[in-house]
Amino acid sequence: MQKIFQLFKTKLILIFSYGLNPVQLALILTFGITFGLFPFIGLTSILCFIFAFVFRLNMVVIQLVNWLVAPLQLVMLVPFYKMGNYFNVEWLNTSITKIKIDVFGNNVISQKIISLVNSQILAIFGWLFISIPMALIIYFISLLMYKKYLNRKKSSIVSLEKN
Repeated sequence: MQKIFQLFKTKLILIFSYGLNPVQLALILTFGITFGLFPFIGLTSILCFIFAFVFRLNMVVIQLVNWLVAPLQLVMLVPFYKMGNYFNVEWLNTSITKIKIDVFGNNVISQKIISLVNSQILAIFGWLFISIPMALIIYFISLLMYKKYLNRKKSSIVSLEKN
């Protein structure tokens, strides 16, 4: 039973990594996690799709990673917003206030919408500050892991199939 489970597990891993080299697998993990944490709910799948298309990556696997990270995206909204507040973007507040008065007028609903847009933009600034170093760390660590893991798994599959 243990051999069957091990063979199933390795075959499943090979199905998801079929035709992909360690660099592509590392890019899938990096883009899936980095854009999965993007603080604009609903846009993460589109971003992952675009980057998977541009870099010719497995779209199913990158979306799987993106969706697995989705709960963490909700948790990170507030820290990204607080991080964005450290940048003190005065030009953002003045331009949004001007847009609010010109387009929406000065009622309560427009003030709430503008406040939501302002906090969303600040959260994106916080995400930008964290995402580049985080992506580099994820990429290089996962690249090393995939290179070692795939070489070891290929040799173990050959030995399992011989038995």
